[in-house]
Amino acid sequence: MKKIILIVFLGLNLSMFAQDYPFLSASTKKIKIGEYIDYLNDNLAKKDSIHKTTRYFLEDGSAYDQKYADSITKTKDGYRYSTKFYRDTISNSFSYVLYKREKAEVKETNKDFNDYIKADEKNRKKLKKSVLDDLVMVDIDGNQHDFESIGNKIIVLDFWFTTCAPCIKEMPEMNKLKEQFGTNNVAWFGVTYDNKEKINRLLSKVQFDFTIVPNSQHLVDRFGIKFFPTTLIIDENRKIVYTGSFFKHNNRMEEIKTELTKLVKAKKYSVDAGPAFQMGNE
Repeated sequence: MKKIILIVFLGLNLSMFAQDYPFLSASTKKIKIGEYIDYLNDNLAKKDSIHKTTRYFLEDGSAYDQKYADSITKTKDGYRYSTKFYRDTISNSFSYVLYKREKAEVKETNKDFNDYIKADEKNRKKLKKSVLDDLVMVDIDGNQHDFESIGNKIIVLDFWFTTCAPCIKEMPEMNKLKEQFGTNNVAWFGVTYDNKEKINRLLSKVQFDFTIVPNSQHLVDRFGIKFFPTTLIIDENRKIVYTGSFFKHNNRMEEIKTELTKLVKAKKYSVDAGPAFQMGNE
């Protein structure tokens, strides 16, 4: 019985490292790009050496460089090329394999992506103008935020994660928005499913002035967030008034600014007009 169990165990382990390409080592396994990025973040001091040991292959085993990869994207079949990622579990070195997808695979991938976009747009429409009964968040310092503690402020929820390049790229612009509108009328939250360790590692290099809410997969799920970054704006009546759109990503900052300008102006008007109206009736 022990021999049978051992054979099964060995079989399972061998299957984990079954090779797609003969030029990859026997200890190499296929990974997702996120694992590669996480490894880089965990080993920042070795980042340059990791990059230098990362190898780039075509499917025939020959090497390619960035110049070649850039030239491929300019061809009429450039859209068919994609990359597979591999990690040698012994040496912790990484390999990229650039491969040309079959037309059927491209078609299926495009269909899946288009369906995903449609589901996202449908969800955004559902969210917009919906009214929230509650919202509870715990920030990176352990402080709890809810409607009672936030008061009647407008709420900005910016959904991001630590390896999201577009999220990180726009952080300076988000910081400028916060500086422009201040915190008297608006509460700013950066919501992510990442843990504190990953977040602190990023924030040691990148400034993000929002109140950071970590470990929040439950909020990502609750609001059905499918693309990052996504920003929701909630008015003082707890209605979601802005969700953005996948197709208008490049206009995000301008749209957010316009919506906040409108909301803050209306809020200030109601505060200023309120006492005057009351005084007129005394």
